[in-house]
Amino acid sequence: MTAWARRAAPTLSAWALCVVLFAIGAIHSSGFAAWDNIRDLLVFASFVGFAAVGETLVVLGGGLDLSVPWVIAFGGIQLSHWASIGGGAGIVAVVAVGAAIGFVNGVGVAWLRVPPIVMTLAVGGLVQAYLLAIGLLQSTGNQLPAAAVDIATSRVAGVPIVALIWLGVALLVGGLLARAALGRKIYAVGASETVAELSGVDVRRVRLQTYMLSGAFASFAGVVISGYVGQTYLDIGNPYLFTSIAAVIVGGASILGGRGTYWGTVAGAMTLTVLGAMLPLFGLSPAGLDIVYGIVILVGVWASTAGGALVLGRIRHHRRRSPQLPGAEVQHAP
Repeated sequence: MTAWARRAAPTLSAWALCVVLFAIGAIHSSGFAAWDNIRDLLVFASFVGFAAVGETLVVLGGGLDLSVPWVIAFGGIQLSHWASIGGGAGIVAVVAVGAAIGFVNGVGVAWLRVPPIVMTLAVGGLVQAYLLAIGLLQSTGNQLPAAAVDIATSRVAGVPIVALIWLGVALLVGGLLARAALGRKIYAVGASETVAELSGVDVRRVRLQTYMLSGAFASFAGVVISGYVGQTYLDIGNPYLFTSIAAVIVGGASILGGRGTYWGTVAGAMTLTVLGAMLPLFGLSPAGLDIVYGIVILVGVWASTAGGALVLGRIRHHRRRSPQLPGAEVQHAP
């Protein structure tokens, strides 16, 4: 198997799983494959995709961002408070502040050496406290600029604009990881921080950039989700904590960093969205989906650890061995 095939295999497997799940849904219900349903699936998958852009970059660099749901909520609530400064300008301002929140995460992880889980949870708690103050004590009626609503609900030739934006983001991020210097540095840092540093990579700067991008994209996800719902509230980002991480893992990325692609995350987001849409078809509760997310994350962590890697390596080793009949051992000359 070539190096390209080894890198592409997890992504192709994620897409294959998505197709299989969609086929099962279409067989079970004829309306599942209707264009109206596909259009809705693309919109909901784009929400997961935007939330998982930064998570993908952070995970590939060997980190983890658990502040995503609160930054998503910040994107919507803060935009509603800045609606008076103009739709486009308000969106840019919210995304910029989201990047600033990611900057705080990056400084804590890269310079202060705070574990990513602790740092991002702490920053998420601070963001939540801020949202409680402005969202519940100084409510402005959840007024959203028309630009946010248009991005989330408008269509071009029947295709949702938000899905087209997601495609553009996927092309940019995929190109960044595959061809840009920053992408190569992210992979190097995730594979081995020590080796990357000895190779001249500014590890702290790379980590800072990934967390800033994570904050910016999570904030933008809050903008489009709020625009689609038509209002903002404190818990709007909660469903995307495990979903964003699960999408990265389903897409074939290693939770320990250094391996994966954003196109795999796109496939993971589509797979999880299709899986969620199948729940009512089979009479399953949302709690069942949370269980699936938890199992996916646990399996991803196990497969990325030494134990999982050892088991998988042994499986590959046995597959490469050619079968021999009993008694047909190779005789060596003395």
